[in-house]
Amino acid sequence: MRTEGPTSNPGKSRLKRPFALGFAGLITVFLVVFFTEPAFFDWAFERHQNLLSWVVRPLLVLPLCYAAWRRSLTGIFATILAILTSMFWFPVPDSPAEEVSRFLAMERSFLTQGWTRQTVLGACAVLAYAVALVAAFWRRSWSIGFAVAAFGALLKGAWSLLISPEAGQAVLPFASGGVIALGCAILVLSRRVSSDRRNKSKEGTPNL
Repeated sequence: MRTEGPTSNPGKSRLKRPFALGFAGLITVFLVVFFTEPAFFDWAFERHQNLLSWVVRPLLVLPLCYAAWRRSLTGIFATILAILTSMFWFPVPDSPAEEVSRFLAMERSFLTQGWTRQTVLGACAVLAYAVALVAAFWRRSWSIGFAVAAFGALLKGAWSLLISPEAGQAVLPFASGGVIALGCAILVLSRRVSSDRRNKSKEGTPNL
């Protein structure tokens, strides 16, 4: 299902381009610091034990999809930056869940083992998922976008269980919850767009 979105204004697009480049630059800086500064890496993962960051991260996929639907590069890069940094938005919990701590320990070990076949495949999978999701909503195909999101959540859950069968179960509720939230948002918005179309069609029909 494809829907028409708002038309873009070339003048406004040129004005917003520096902001998009700025957020893209911040993403690059974050990734460089994250993977080259052990102290920052450890600090971020300590705070990522807070379950609020696990709740917020999949929900941030919603504004990412909306920004893509609006064809806003600024919104896309800003949301990606928010998704990446959301892992340390919240303080270290007093008593982190045991399964969460085990999963994050496994993930930290995976990210610090250097460039292996597994890490390359993982990086390519994440990049392919992000590009496919943004491309689907950029083309304003909600059904394909939802399918990509659901498939991505399925792969994330399968990878987590494959790497760590016990600790990987901690990911499943949050990954599935994000897909459910996206599905509900798509359902509401698609009905609203259909209603607006019907109203416009009625307004444009001449009275006989």
